[in-house]
Amino acid sequence: MDTLSRRTFLGVGLAASAGLLKAADARPANVHEQLLELAGRQEKERRARFAAVKSPADLEALQKNLRESFLGLLDGLPASNGPPPARVTGTIDADGYRIEKLAFETFPRYFVPALLYVPKASGPMPGVISPCGHSTNGKAAGAYQTLHVNLAKRGFVVLTYDPVGQGERSQFWDASRGRSRFNLSCGEHAVLGNPLYLLGTSLARYRIFDGIRAIDYLTSRPEVDAKRIGCVGNSGGGTLTAYIAALDPRVTAAASCCYITTLPRRMGNRIQTDPDSDPEQDIFGFVSEGIDHAGLLALRVPRPTLVGSARLDFFPIEGARESFAEAKRLYEVAGVPERVAQAESPERHGLSLPLRTAVYAWFERWLADRKVPDAVAEIPVTPRPDKDLQVSPDGQVNVSLKSRPLLPLAWEQFADRKRSERRPLRDLLRPDPDLADFRLTELSRAQGAETVVVCVNGNESRPWQDEKDFVRALAGRGHTVVAIDPRGVGPLRPDLAVRNHDYADPLFGVEENIAYNAFLVGKSLVGMRVTDVSAAVKRLKADLRTARLVVCGRADAALVACFAAAVDSAITHVALEGLPLSFRPLFDAVGRPINAASILPALLRDFGDMPEVLDTIAPRKVLVSAGIGELPRRIVSVETRERGFVAAPDALLTWLGG
Repeated sequence: MDTLSRRTFLGVGLAASAGLLKAADARPANVHEQLLELAGRQEKERRARFAAVKSPADLEALQKNLRESFLGLLDGLPASNGPPPARVTGTIDADGYRIEKLAFETFPRYFVPALLYVPKASGPMPGVISPCGHSTNGKAAGAYQTLHVNLAKRGFVVLTYDPVGQGERSQFWDASRGRSRFNLSCGEHAVLGNPLYLLGTSLARYRIFDGIRAIDYLTSRPEVDAKRIGCVGNSGGGTLTAYIAALDPRVTAAASCCYITTLPRRMGNRIQTDPDSDPEQDIFGFVSEGIDHAGLLALRVPRPTLVGSARLDFFPIEGARESFAEAKRLYEVAGVPERVAQAESPERHGLSLPLRTAVYAWFERWLADRKVPDAVAEIPVTPRPDKDLQVSPDGQVNVSLKSRPLLPLAWEQFADRKRSERRPLRDLLRPDPDLADFRLTELSRAQGAETVVVCVNGNESRPWQDEKDFVRALAGRGHTVVAIDPRGVGPLRPDLAVRNHDYADPLFGVEENIAYNAFLVGKSLVGMRVTDVSAAVKRLKADLRTARLVVCGRADAALVACFAAAVDSAITHVALEGLPLSFRPLFDAVGRPINAASILPALLRDFGDMPEVLDTIAPRKVLVSAGIGELPRRIVSVETRERGFVAAPDALLTWLGG
C-alpha cells in the first residue's frame, strides 16, 4: 500500500514503480492552520480599513457598509410592526419591585417566555432588555436574577427572556424524561443552527429578532421611557447584546460581557478551551466580510457601550483589548471617547461581581443620568427557585402554550419567499485550487485498467484502506483502486481532540469546530474537500488516461463525492453510500443533528436541494446505496439500492457493468 502527498504525487505519478514511491511529506497540511492563516489575512485587511477612518464622514460610510454587510449575512430581518401580542401568566410581589411572568410572540404562536421586573416607583423609567447567556435554566440562573433585581431596585424596568433552545424554550423536549433530547443551550443550538446555514441565514437572525420584539414590547409599557433603553447580556447573552445593540438604534446604552474579542483569536483557541457548538456566534462570512467584533462595536458609535471582559475567559482577553482599542479610536473620531469603556474582571468566564457592578454604574450614568462611582455596591439577592419563575405551567412553552417549533417555522417562511436567482454550484463551493491538498493511497493496481475507482475518505466512516473485501472484489475485476484523504481527513487531520467526544461529534467535535471556523472566513469544509478531490482527479486522469474514473464516497464523504461529480465532468461515474437524498428533513420538528462539516451554506436558497445537485451530474451515471431518506422525485440517471455497496460490492460491479 503506497501513500502519496499531493506534492509528492505531482512529481511521481501513480504509474511509477512501487519501489520508487515516496512517503507523504513530513509535515502534512493542516486545515485548521490554513483557516487561521486566512483569517489573519482577512483581519489585517479589516484593521487597515478601520484605521483609515479619520473623519465623521469616513465613520458614517464604514457604519453604512458594516450594517449592510451584517444584514446581508443574516439574509435580512423580518419587519417589526408595533408591540408583539403578549400574555401575563402570573405575578410575584417583591420588596420594592414586582415580577410579571409573561410570554410574547415574536412570530404568530412562536412564544418567548420572559420576566418583567417592574420597580415600585412612578414612571416613566429607563428600560433594559436582558437576553440570557448559555444557562440551561435561562432567566432563572442565579447571577442573572441578582443582576435583574439590582437593576430593578435602582429604578430600571428589566425585561429578561429565554433565548431559543434554553430555559423554557427547548425545541426538542422529551417530556417522558423531563429534559432536552440533546442539551439545553449549545446542543440544541447546533441542531437548530446548522440547517439554517443551508437557507443562507443563521440562527442569529431569529435570536436577534427575538430581541427586537422584546424591545417592541418593553417600549410599549407605560412604565418605560422609550427613549432610554438599555441592553445587557453575558456570554451568549453578550453575543445577543452585541448583535441587537449594533442593529437596533433604540438601544441607548449597551453592556456586552464575556463575548467581545477578535474572531481569529477565538478560532485559534475554541477547540481546546470551549468546543461546544454555537452556530449563532459563527455567522457565515463574519470575518471575510470585514465585520468581526470590532465591527459590532463600530456600529454602536456614538451610543454608550460597555465591554465587560474576564481576564481568564475562553474569549481571549487579548482580543477583547484589541477590539476595544479599535472601538475607542472610532469613538474619538466621533468626538465622544467617554461613551465607550472596558471593565475587566480578574476571574473566569461568567457574570461575576466586578462585571455586574460595572453594569450598574454604566446604566446609572447613561440611562438614569445619575452620577455614581465607577464601582457601586451590589444589593444582596437570594435567588428564587427555578419553578417560582416559570412562565408556563409545564416549564416549557412548546408544551404548555403549544409554541411553534423554530425549524418548521423557518422552513415555512423560507418556502413562502420568492426564490432568488439560481447561482452556479461552483460559486457556492468557492474552490481554492491553489490551497488544495490531499493524500492518495494505492489500494490495488491493474495493468491497463480501463476503470479507476477513487474512494474518498471522510471522518464519519472507516477508511477505505480497511475495507479489504471491497477492494479485493474490485481488484478481482481488473479495476485500479485508489483512496484519497482530503484536507482534515486521515493523515491530514489536525492533531486536536475534544476529551470524551468523537472527532466528528456533530455537537462538540473537532470537525464541527473547524467547520465553523471555515464559515467565519467565507468557506466550507465541503467546498475545500471538493477542491481536493477535483485536484486529485485531474492528476489521475492525466497520468492514467483511463476511460472511466469512478468516485465513491460514503457518509460525509458521499456528499463530497456527489458535489465533486456535479462540478467536475472528468468524473464519469459516482457511487454514493449513505447520501442524504434531501436536506428538507433537517427542518422537521424532531431535530436531526448534522455535522457543520457536511453543510454547504446557502445551498437551498441559491441552488437547490440534493435532487438538483444530482440533476447536474446527469447524464453521467449515479449509484445511491442505502440513501438517507427518499428522493422527492425520480431522476433517470440515478439508480438507488437499499443495501450498501461496501458490504455488497457485487452490486457496484454489476452497476459498473462488470
